[in-house]
Amino acid sequence: MARFIKIPNVIKTFGNSMYPLLLDGDVLYLKKVSFSGIKTNDIITVRERDHYYTHRVIFKAKNYLVTKGDNAFHTDTRVHPHNIVGMVENVKRGKDIFNPEQLYLMQSSLYFSEIINIKNELELNRIGLVFLKGLPLHLYFEKAHPRRLYADCDILIKRQDFPKVKAVLKGFGYKKAKTDLSEEHQKLKGKESEISYYKRLNGFYVTFDIHFEIVFLMTQLGELNLLYPQTVIDSLTEEFISKKRTIRVSGENFPILSKDHLSVYLCLHLFHHNFKGAYRYDFIDTILKKDNPSPKELIKVIKKYRLDNFVYPCLMLLRKYYLTPLPKTLIASIKPSGVLSSYIEKNLLKTDILNEGDRIGGGIRRFSIIFFLSPYPIYKKLFIFTNPEVLYSIFWVMEKKLLGLFKPYE
Repeated sequence: MARFIKIPNVIKTFGNSMYPLLLDGDVLYLKKVSFSGIKTNDIITVRERDHYYTHRVIFKAKNYLVTKGDNAFHTDTRVHPHNIVGMVENVKRGKDIFNPEQLYLMQSSLYFSEIINIKNELELNRIGLVFLKGLPLHLYFEKAHPRRLYADCDILIKRQDFPKVKAVLKGFGYKKAKTDLSEEHQKLKGKESEISYYKRLNGFYVTFDIHFEIVFLMTQLGELNLLYPQTVIDSLTEEFISKKRTIRVSGENFPILSKDHLSVYLCLHLFHHNFKGAYRYDFIDTILKKDNPSPKELIKVIKKYRLDNFVYPCLMLLRKYYLTPLPKTLIASIKPSGVLSSYIEKNLLKTDILNEGDRIGGGIRRFSIIFFLSPYPIYKKLFIFTNPEVLYSIFWVMEKKLLGLFKPYE
């Protein structure tokens, strides 16, 4: 958590808990704000006893806020109205002064322009694609630019089109991101489910995650056939691509998932992130209210692809934190039973969705959740530990843990 020296209406930062938005040594100009006037994504300065910090509001309840540094895994203690010093209006860095809102708009405008360029070039090469999530969807459903620095754009393509996509991205100056645990792990990996490309554009990083399938298990492990059938993932992917729809944003057409598919995918994406991330829930809440998918169609897709165990916890946590109205028929139809229901109740529905976790620790938790939520019987699931890639990953994590190279997931 960053420390601060207080000057009347001005705060100087120490630390990088808000990197990359705020840097060590930035001077923040504050304005007074009422509790009712604070919104999610506002940057506020908080006084906790004799300690001051400035973090982003990620969740707002009736009588308290939850804040977290953009570069921090964990949230701060609850912030009550009397703890709020003010809201960041401007930032001084060296001789320059900027407003965070202007920075968000600049970054998202550059990002959106680059997305259009890439999309148009891919379409010229006759490459079928679907925007799974990212800035075009945010602009369409939220009707405004995001109030934070945007992270990445996820595009679904057919695997056979990847050579053309790769050529297009390289032509625009993009580089492939390294995501494998090691060179040995890369050799063991059976297949890639997604590949990330990035470049720096006017001081901002722009990232495209290229998906070859509906990714919701583990991108670090090539194939988990013994926990969830790859043939079903392939079928799900094919259906998602074939039933896409088109939205129009700023005069441009963007292919996205159908109403029922988009809601299911976003729930699977949340599962992929261990059911964590307030902004992810916030967006699903928006989608369900504005897109209004058919409960009957949602149930049909979830049942057809045996996704009950993965989607149900997401919906229940959404209702718990955001009071999202969900049809009783939907919840009753996909609610797991028996031992699995007990596991979800005791372990997953108590998830603190506001705290994130480190990459490796998060991977350990994700694998354990996949193992328990897999629709296969236990005797079949145990054979996953004969998979060379899984065994290598386990020993790699154990080695790093013994060497103290990362902290366990909390």
